[in-house]
Parts: sequence; C-alpha cells; structure tokens
Amino acid sequence: MITNEELDQIFLRISRNIKYYRIHNNSKYTDRYGRITQEKLAELCDVSRTLISNIESEKVKQTFSITVVASISKVLNIPFEEFFKEHDFTK
Repeated sequence: MITNEELDQIFLRISRNIKYYRIHNNSKYTDRYGRITQEKLAELCDVSRTLISNIESEKVKQTFSITVVASISKVLNIPFEEFFKEHDFTK
C-alpha cells in the first residue's frame, strides 16, 4: 500500500512538472516568451484558474484527477508520462 508521504511526493512531482512545462512551452497556445498563463491553461482544460494555481502551489495540498493531468498534457503538448517523472530542471 502507498503511504501518505509517498502520495504527497507524487503530487508534488506532478505539480512541479506542470508548472515547469507551463512556463517553458512551445505549444500553439504560448505567448511570445513561450509561456502559457494559468488563466489560459485553465480555460483550455475547462477547469478553474484556482485549480491550476493550487496544483502548482507547493503550499496548498491540492488533489486532482488523472483526467485533469491528461487535459493539461494535451494542451501543453507534453507526453502524459513526463508529469510523473523526476526531473532536474536546474541543468
């Protein structure tokens, strides 16, 4: 059985990846800096901006469905499984 701590780490990893890929993106929805606003992402995924904000926040313990991750994956044009991987974006 998965522990609460392990589950928290999974949600944190997904949250960080969503935020990174929203800010560093090359989909057709980006602004001239290669970013998609939380508002635009929420609109395209048919969810609230507050949900996107809470998902990206490390201070808020926000749960979300696989359906939401799949929608975000499609909009950002990032393979679904990338959100579950551990990345070192500092390199």
